[in-house]
Amino acid sequence: MTYEVPNEREKDFVRNIKIYFNQKGNHTLYNKRNIVKIVKFEGKKYVVKSFKTPHFLNQIVYRFFRDSKAKRSFVNSTKLANLGINTPEPIGFIEFPTRLRFKESFYISEFFDFDFEIRAVLADKEFEDRENILKRFIEYTYKLHQKKVHHIDYSPGNILVKKVGSFYSFSIIDVNRMEFVEFDDDLRMQNLAKLSNDREDNEFMAKYYAQIAKLDKTSLISKLNTALKKQKKYLSNKKRLKKLKSKKS
Repeated sequence: MTYEVPNEREKDFVRNIKIYFNQKGNHTLYNKRNIVKIVKFEGKKYVVKSFKTPHFLNQIVYRFFRDSKAKRSFVNSTKLANLGINTPEPIGFIEFPTRLRFKESFYISEFFDFDFEIRAVLADKEFEDRENILKRFIEYTYKLHQKKVHHIDYSPGNILVKKVGSFYSFSIIDVNRMEFVEFDDDLRMQNLAKLSNDREDNEFMAKYYAQIAKLDKTSLISKLNTALKKQKKYLSNKKRLKKLKSKKS
C-alpha cells in the first residue's frame, strides 16, 4: 500500500480505511461510479471517497505513469488550503496497488457541514436571498480565477454553501481534476458555462463577473454564449457515445 497522512493521529484510521469504510451504520452520500460515505473515527466525522478500480489499461497507467485520483485529490486540496481557498480539510489518501496494476484507492477529508449546494440556488428562482447568494458566488469564482485555480469539474453539485449569519461561505469538492493556470477571458467563461443552462441566470452572472473584474460585459456575455454552445455540443456527443457503447455491449 501507498499512503500519505500528515497528522499522526489519523494514520491508523487511513491505514485501516477499508475496515472503517465497510462498517455498518456509515451514511452513504453517493454510490454510482465511485462511492462516498460519511465515516466516524474517534467521535469525529470524515468523508471517505472510494474510487472505482480503473479499467485494465488505466490500471497500468496509474500504477506506473500517472498519479491516482485519490492522490491528486489530496495534493490539490492541500494546494487550495495553502491558497486560502475553502475545501473540506484534506486528511490523506491511500492506494492498494499490486506489483503490476493499480487497484483500490481512497481519499479522506474532514466532513464539511454545509447548508446547500449552489445547484439548489440555480434550480430555484424563488430561493431565499437568491440574487445576493449568486453575487457572492461569482465573487468567489472570480477569486478562484485570480488565484489561478481551474476546477475542471466546476459543476453545481461540487460547490457547497454554508451560511454563517448573513455571510455565505463557499467550498469546492471533487478536486482531482484541477490545474493551476493563468486565466484569459475565454477560460473564465468556459468555467462559468458548466453551471447553468438558464439564459437569464447566465447573463446575470456574466454581467456581475464583468463588473467586479472590470471587464467588458458585452464581450464576456458573447464568450459565455460561445462556451455554452461548445458545452452543449460536448455533452450531446458524450451522450451519443455512451448510447453506442451500451448498444455494443
